[in-house]
Amino acid sequence: MPSPYFRPCMSGRFWIAIISFAVLSVTGCHASTNELRIQAAFAIQNGLDFVTTSQTATGGFVTDCWRADHPEQNTQVDAIFTAAQVLYSLSFCRESACARSTEQRAASYLIAQQEPPGVWHYYGHATKIDISPDVDDTSVSWVALKRLNVSIPPAALDAVRRSRNEKGLFNTWIGNPSDWVGIDSRDIDTVINLNALLLFGLAREKIENVCNFELDQVANDGFRRGTVYYRSPLMFAHAFSRAYREGDVKCLKQAVPKLRDAVLSWQTAEGGWGNDLETAFGALTLLNLDYRGEPLDRAVKALLARQSSDGGWDLAPAYCGAVAPLNYGARALTTAVAIEVLAKYSALQ
Repeated sequence: MPSPYFRPCMSGRFWIAIISFAVLSVTGCHASTNELRIQAAFAIQNGLDFVTTSQTATGGFVTDCWRADHPEQNTQVDAIFTAAQVLYSLSFCRESACARSTEQRAASYLIAQQEPPGVWHYYGHATKIDISPDVDDTSVSWVALKRLNVSIPPAALDAVRRSRNEKGLFNTWIGNPSDWVGIDSRDIDTVINLNALLLFGLAREKIENVCNFELDQVANDGFRRGTVYYRSPLMFAHAFSRAYREGDVKCLKQAVPKLRDAVLSWQTAEGGWGNDLETAFGALTLLNLDYRGEPLDRAVKALLARQSSDGGWDLAPAYCGAVAPLNYGARALTTAVAIEVLAKYSALQ
């Protein structure tokens, strides 16, 4: 972990929190936990500085694309998903002036990239690739903007709602299938359906077909195999936990114990779950599913130990191509998710 030092953009409330934790630590009240929270507070600020310096002039973030079989073959694209996830994660540390500034620029970027009736394509304007708008980017973008109190327009919800198959499950792509362009799969993705459930949960709308579909994925262990675009089962676990906790999708409740136990069983002795992003998603799943215990503390310690000297966490695949062996990710995305973990952990009573 990098050495903590004062940053001009660190808000006074951050320092008040740090001093309060230090006092508690000195008095011997839950010393080890408070020391971990002190480390987390400094790590959050170093991470925020990294994310801020990674942001482009438009407010977005560069996304890396590389072949799974030849990782040295790396290109960079303008991807909506990265900005949406960064915005969402940073919204959990609003006490920081740095976070608020980065959020506002990311929100402006997203708003500028949308098209009527309030939908997004995977690629931003800086990458000239023609592709249909999709449910995933549209869902995560509105969910992130909603955290900043931006209202979700009914027309956008209608567009996503209509993009379902004969079983009532969400397609990846928005609109009439005969009009889709540039797509790589027509298969149903369970994580994309969870992100849509989160969107409609925030709109206070129940979609029972999709909820039952997701419950079946847990009951039948389908979630362990990864999905069309999300290879790691931890991506499913995180999306499930987020829809349940932050989208208030109560119909998922019955599968919580099994999913939580699975995530705990995947944790390594070091406290992680694989790469830095998987480790962050593993910890977030536990937090979102109200787990408290030593494995969560170990996960936070593992994240703190993995932070690079520049304040960021390592590049890792966030999702993949459906057909071509392509991985997509961004250090800014990994770092933002790690920040979300540390912010939520620090807020625990």
